[in-house]
Amino acid sequence: MTVRNAASMGTFGSTWQHGGYSGAGNVSGLLGSLASRPAIIAGGAAGVFQEVDDAERKLEVPVVFAANDVGIYLPRLDHWVSLHTDHLSAWKTVRWLHPKDREDVKLHGIDRRPFADYVWEGLTPLFCLSGYFAMQIAYLMDCNPIVLCGCPGMPAPRFFEAGLRQDGFGYGSGTKGSDNGVREQIEKEMERLPWFKERVRSMTPDSWSQRFFGGL
Repeated sequence: MTVRNAASMGTFGSTWQHGGYSGAGNVSGLLGSLASRPAIIAGGAAGVFQEVDDAERKLEVPVVFAANDVGIYLPRLDHWVSLHTDHLSAWKTVRWLHPKDREDVKLHGIDRRPFADYVWEGLTPLFCLSGYFAMQIAYLMDCNPIVLCGCPGMPAPRFFEAGLRQDGFGYGSGTKGSDNGVREQIEKEMERLPWFKERVRSMTPDSWSQRFFGGL
């Protein structure tokens, strides 16, 4: 697992602190800006679209966050998040080929790019999967509840695949080197910030994330 930052690294160089986190970038105006609004986090695992539909029926005017390429296909989207900042421009272009009426989606990354609306520089600590990064952003914006869709925390096909990936990736519980330890990172972070964990729920049945966070 690649640990970009650790809580023990302190707040050196940070321009903001909020909810147990610190960082820089042009995001201070977002902190606490969605207090008590429900959020949907759309990850990349199979079943995500049905889970998003089910969550929207249960929540009152939720704010929708998408992680990575699944954002191309969601009917409604408010915030588009990725640890792979450079990909956001291409994904946005594909989505914009089929424009939604008066859509104003905000792009969030970790690298300064002209197309990124918000850059979460030096977020400490930073989760290592884009879906969990989106969950962090929703938490820092004070959303409650934060409902994971397509974020199983265990091996599952991606939304566009018929079977499991063959490269060992498993949404935090695979055999690929960069995937190892993601679940451990989540567990330790939720132990550090139990009030964060209390806000999170998962829509994925029979998944690690639903067992760990609970269902909606």
